[in-house]
Amino acid sequence: MPRSTSDSMSPDAPVPLVFPCGAIGLVGGWITADVLEMDELVPRFLLAGVTPIVAALLGHYLTSRIGGVWGDGSMAFGAGDAPADGLPWVDAPGKWTRRGPFVAGVLALWAIVVAGVVNGMTIGLVAGPAGMIVGAAFGAVFALPFVPALAVVLIAANRVGRARAGSIVALSDRRAVWAATAAVIAVALQLGSGLPEAAAPDLGRLVAAMGFAVVAGLCALDALEIARVLKLPRERSGAGDEVAERIAAEIEAGAAAAEDDGGAASAAWAGGKGTGERIDLGLGDEVHVEVVRPTHAYRGAQQIARVVRGNRERAVAALRAGLMRGAGALVVGAALWGEVWK
Repeated sequence: MPRSTSDSMSPDAPVPLVFPCGAIGLVGGWITADVLEMDELVPRFLLAGVTPIVAALLGHYLTSRIGGVWGDGSMAFGAGDAPADGLPWVDAPGKWTRRGPFVAGVLALWAIVVAGVVNGMTIGLVAGPAGMIVGAAFGAVFALPFVPALAVVLIAANRVGRARAGSIVALSDRRAVWAATAAVIAVALQLGSGLPEAAAPDLGRLVAAMGFAVVAGLCALDALEIARVLKLPRERSGAGDEVAERIAAEIEAGAAAAEDDGGAASAAWAGGKGTGERIDLGLGDEVHVEVVRPTHAYRGAQQIARVVRGNRERAVAALRAGLMRGAGALVVGAALWGEVWK
């Protein structure tokens, strides 16, 4: 069977944000307890226990509203998935993303502050109605430090969907969400471990180091993918060869037909002649075909060696941008690491 990085011509689905937001909520709740100098275990663990739950619920709410959108703003729908009411943005993935970055940012800010208020009221419930009122005010204030932290993750999640599902760029975009989560947690724990009232500074530094190790590992994967893509030919291999041109035309025609019937391209892409490798870069619809010529002049048929779909330059640019963002996080971490140990 042909090896393929993608059997789908649809944009990638949004990344579930339950765990990223929940993990940031756990770290944020613990650091908030340090800032408030909570020495008693009950209120500390109450804050560190309720906050990640509320943050995870916030992540679930944001998952269907951020990402899962083509670069041109169209939706990540399969065949027959579009709502029939003529308003696809109502229940479609990325409905905030398609309203533009400013509107999406304002709505996300509002959701984070509301989640902070709910979190404060839930914690204040142990003190009765008065505690809920005070908790709501404190929750709104302490939600503000979560805004830049969650914004980093949401910006990464917002890019998911610009490339075809399962493609090289799509997989890199999905990894970037986890890299952003790890970087945010690592930076927060580094800063928190430097607080005079930090409850477990050594543990914070250890987890921060693990977070930056995750970022470094994901950056290494992006670097390997860049090297892999750069090895691909710039021009269609076999240009001028009738067999290569015909195969490429068939795949391109199948991709165009998929926009109407929702599935023809998958068969044209994953099928084809021979057992060659299928590589989907994710951005662009160009098709590059490499054909293996028969060893005997009068026997055998030409076979597909490799089919590459997508624009090489656009894919490299997207991967390189992700690599630079990860490298920037590592630079920030290295700078903060020295400050923490002074």
